[in-house]
Amino acid sequence: MAESLDALPERVDLIERKLDALSSSVEKRFDEVSQHFVEQRQYTEFAFERLEQKMTARFERLEGNMTARFERLEGNMTVRFERLDRKLDQFIDGQPPATRRGRFPRQPKKR
Repeated sequence: MAESLDALPERVDLIERKLDALSSSVEKRFDEVSQHFVEQRQYTEFAFERLEQKMTARFERLEGNMTARFERLEGNMTVRFERLDRKLDQFIDGQPPATRRGRFPRQPKKR
């Protein structure tokens, strides 16, 4: 037993060196994993920026197309409503005047 007590300081010293080596190894691995997270974050931000630029450009193009189409549609509808308005005016101008009650004159009965 005295022999094992004499070797105790050497054994404790050996265990301490092993723990220091393990701690260094774990710290190194932790740094590597941390670096991988940093790289992944940078790549994710880069990819997001590219996607955002593409989407912004396409949305702007879509908005331009839609604006042009709405303007064209609005112009077409204005022309068509003006045409319809003229036709209605012509139709109304061609009708006989209304009776006193505000109704259109009666049509003769068909026999």
